[in-house]
Amino acid sequence: MTKRHYLLIGLAAICLVVAIGVVQISQKVEEFIVDQGAAGAYLAARQATRMNDAEAAGGYWTRALAARPDDQELLQSAMQARVLAGNFDDAMGLARRLVSVTPQNQQAHILLAVAAFKERRFELALEHVDAMGAGPLSAVLAPNMRIWVALARDDEKMGASAVKKLTRASLFAGVPLVQAARVLEINGNMEAANAHYNDAVRAGAARYLYFVLAYGGFLERQGEVEKARKLYAFYQASHIEHAHISAAQARLATGDKPQFDDDPMTGMAAAFFAIAEAMRAEDRLDLALGYLRLAQYLHPGDELTAFSLGQLLGERERFVDAAEQFGTLETGALLYDDAQIQRAQMLFEAGAPEAAIAVLTQQLKERPDDRDLLISLGDLYRAETRFAEAEKSYDAAIALLENESPRDWHLYFVRGMMRERLGDWDMAEIDLQRARKLSNDEPHVLNYLGYSWIDKGMYLDEGLKIIKQAVKEQPKNGAFVDSLGWAHYRLGNYATALQVLERASQLEPTDPVITDHLGDALWRMKREVEARYQWRKALAFEPTPEDRAKIERKLLTGLGPPEKKKPEAHMPRGGTAI
Repeated sequence: MTKRHYLLIGLAAICLVVAIGVVQISQKVEEFIVDQGAAGAYLAARQATRMNDAEAAGGYWTRALAARPDDQELLQSAMQARVLAGNFDDAMGLARRLVSVTPQNQQAHILLAVAAFKERRFELALEHVDAMGAGPLSAVLAPNMRIWVALARDDEKMGASAVKKLTRASLFAGVPLVQAARVLEINGNMEAANAHYNDAVRAGAARYLYFVLAYGGFLERQGEVEKARKLYAFYQASHIEHAHISAAQARLATGDKPQFDDDPMTGMAAAFFAIAEAMRAEDRLDLALGYLRLAQYLHPGDELTAFSLGQLLGERERFVDAAEQFGTLETGALLYDDAQIQRAQMLFEAGAPEAAIAVLTQQLKERPDDRDLLISLGDLYRAETRFAEAEKSYDAAIALLENESPRDWHLYFVRGMMRERLGDWDMAEIDLQRARKLSNDEPHVLNYLGYSWIDKGMYLDEGLKIIKQAVKEQPKNGAFVDSLGWAHYRLGNYATALQVLERASQLEPTDPVITDHLGDALWRMKREVEARYQWRKALAFEPTPEDRAKIERKLLTGLGPPEKKKPEAHMPRGGTAI
């Protein structure tokens, strides 16, 4: 294990969280809980932790504590869960109980230090920092806190010492360097601040939002407009367009300069946000969540933190909690529009599609020409199989296109799918061919178009050709392999079809369509018993009502004689319409 990984493990305690499955209750404690009849709460807490339900886990750990109120590991587990849930009142009470039992507990002292810092009781905050003792944990957290305490108290000596310690750290993609640079700018030492930002660039920080916003703002305030422009363009080129970066780019044209927030609370919260972003990039989602909770605790109104929390909670499948976070952004916030789309998606994932659709419908009343809203609403309708409404939304979004570009292929693709589902194949084929051209033969477009042709008995040879191309690009895509097998089936190549469909079934063993197709191929190969077995399996995999009726009919009567191959046209009609 590298030194860096050891430090990451130590730093995990800063945010008072432990990755799923890492929290280990001692055998002694586990046996005691069972003996005292608290096994239910203990097991429920562990299950809630595995399900990412921190709120429920905290409650269960607290109930388990009733059996042994001074147990260190139970207290720590309960405290960690409360922090992950954002319940800091209960977390503080547990932290105080924990330090009374184990005075050197670093995690409890960290939380109490942050609480004291929030209350601007800086001496008490430093006492808790000192009580943590030495180690990688205090080596990173202590100077972060001291640098902002020094600023609040105008203590130059403490500030200089904290800056020196921070600049020695190279963890988390330059976060300590940025913290030092921020304070140096406040103190008027622009040359040193710029040097630290440059060091952070070399540490790989330019790929992170926190850094680009901090350094970009610094460059703007220093009149380095061209450098700021290049920095923003670099970030936008490698990420999904971000409202805060777009706003910064627009600001460059006006000559306005961003204000610098020198409040210590904001500074400390920014540090936690930055570390969370670095942890999320490492796929350390528990750590990222803990840091974001601490950032929000110190700076409750920050939209970037709320938006990031919503995204992260969504990734952890806490959809209701995620929707609540997105709902906290106020009208006028730069991320408000994006938050409403994300909120609707979370409500949909939480099993409330009508509420999700209502959110976007309301937003469209205020912004009827918002393409992103129209596309998102179309996606929700499509997921709900409300194809006519989905087609209408996509149609309105396409009508707003001014300068069509290759990235717009997906709009034509989804509208084409909706039109095909609605039975308007002529218009669907035109859309799919348009998507094919714009995307330069994107595999999903080729597969859908080729499968549609083959399933309709049209252009079988051409359909087979483009499906082979899709499979060549994504050989492990079960849907693509199924399309290839079905193409061979419709062409009468039953032996080849069976071989290919067996491979598709291995890739997607519970797909009802693939299983149904496999049954058809088996029947054509005179293996009727196996065919019926596959059809019965397909029924167990919840096919659509229409497919279910077809499969049940085949179980009763089998398949009729093979259809004759239809003659090929010289050119697919959709291709000539473009």
